[in-house]
Amino acid sequence: MRVCLASTSPARMMLLRQAGIEPVTRAPEVDEEAVVAEVEAAEGRRLPAPEHVLLLARRKAADVAQRLRAEEPSFDGFVIGGDSMFALGDEILGKPYTAEAATARWHGMRGR
Repeated sequence: MRVCLASTSPARMMLLRQAGIEPVTRAPEVDEEAVVAEVEAAEGRRLPAPEHVLLLARRKAADVAQRLRAEEPSFDGFVIGGDSMFALGDEILGKPYTAEAATARWHGMRGR
């Protein structure tokens, strides 16, 4: 059975390879901010980190599975979606993108 990783994350790929799985990969085409904003607006609440991550992982897997069916109808396997984030208390933090932002976060985490 084949495995498709709905991610281009080197860390996720390495983890599967360490488990003896050599997946095919597809980059999900999911607007993460729009997906979260849509669900939060519909539900009238802010999603906590675990729900946020699960929502995005599922949407990424669904997106790739749908495109995979169209591109490779004979694909016999399953799709793994994943997401990760950093939460500090109740605040969900995205990627810092700069060394300065990362340093500021480290200072904010100190002692917590």
